[in-house]
Amino acid sequence: MAHFLNRRRVMTTGAAAFAAPHLLPPKASAIDDPYAPVKVSADRVMRTVVGLRPYRPTGFVLKRERIGRRTVVHNYGHGGCGVTLSWGCAQRAAALAAAADGRRAVVLGAGVMGLTTAMLLVRQGYQVTVYGADLPPHTTSNIAGAFWQPSTLYDEAKVDDAFMAAFRDVARASHRAFLHYVNNPYYGVWWIRLLELEKQASSAPAAERPEGSDLYPGAAAVSDPTRYFGYGRVVRYRSLMIDPDIFLFALMRDIESAGGRIAQRRFERTGEVADLDCDVLINCAGLGAGALFGDDELSPVSGQLTHLLPQPEIDYGYVEIRDGKELYMLPRRGAILLGGSRKYGDGETAVDPEERTRMLTGHADIAARMA
Repeated sequence: MAHFLNRRRVMTTGAAAFAAPHLLPPKASAIDDPYAPVKVSADRVMRTVVGLRPYRPTGFVLKRERIGRRTVVHNYGHGGCGVTLSWGCAQRAAALAAAADGRRAVVLGAGVMGLTTAMLLVRQGYQVTVYGADLPPHTTSNIAGAFWQPSTLYDEAKVDDAFMAAFRDVARASHRAFLHYVNNPYYGVWWIRLLELEKQASSAPAAERPEGSDLYPGAAAVSDPTRYFGYGRVVRYRSLMIDPDIFLFALMRDIESAGGRIAQRRFERTGEVADLDCDVLINCAGLGAGALFGDDELSPVSGQLTHLLPQPEIDYGYVEIRDGKELYMLPRRGAILLGGSRKYGDGETAVDPEERTRMLTGHADIAARMA
């Protein structure tokens, strides 16, 4: 039996979040203001978690089809880009749903893709029910690093020009949508500085990004080891940071307040989905879409994150490739995230102690350089 959220409880939670001073965004620093080092040590670890990205080498699926008498819109397979591409893909999914007769919609998936799609449908007058196998704060989207930058989305050798054009369009549309939420503490979206740290010196300029480098204000490549902690080359810029624990709760509150419903329900078989009473079904089921709709190309990419106690002075993030493996640090209001693991085809969610040690050791070395 589906269990629907209590609207009064959600609205009360949202109101409390809006008033909480610790949710206020950090003061906007100049791009080269001092970078405070992260305090990396085992005694500051709050938890380590593993999430599974829904990856397709040929990229996400955004399409409409008829299954029986029902219109089905697919919106899944976003790899490590669910938060980044959410609003842009949701806009296309909502547009595809408009071709269906009737205004009763069911959205499968209560992660960021399902909730943003549901929000747009509710705004357009649909009667919307969201079903999630898990609800925030227990979704894959809650585990995401959620720095606004496409990552782990496609295999460059397996995508065509049409996909890349669609990717660019939805990325830019999503970025524009997130700009409306910046510095509103209710949604947990703000600007941060990011450093791409490289050991080798180089005079090469910052590379043009497929989604458009103009989305990253202040982007520049700098070769100055004395300024940047002994690194030979640093690409630095600004981008958006989204705290999914804050953002997803805000979306749930908005959907419920606008008349939508959210329920926890797990679907194991295609037949269960076929029996749902609706005019249009939006498939935002992430990895679950593989079994429910027969997509053999969909596979997991695991990623492990270690959460340290928060440091309000950390208003930047960084990424470094070390010995062929990634290390990245991102700040949230309630934690410092240490990440950089990426295991293709790995559906294991148990914590890897060796990977955790690699994170702590590598990030401690970077912190020591900054100090």
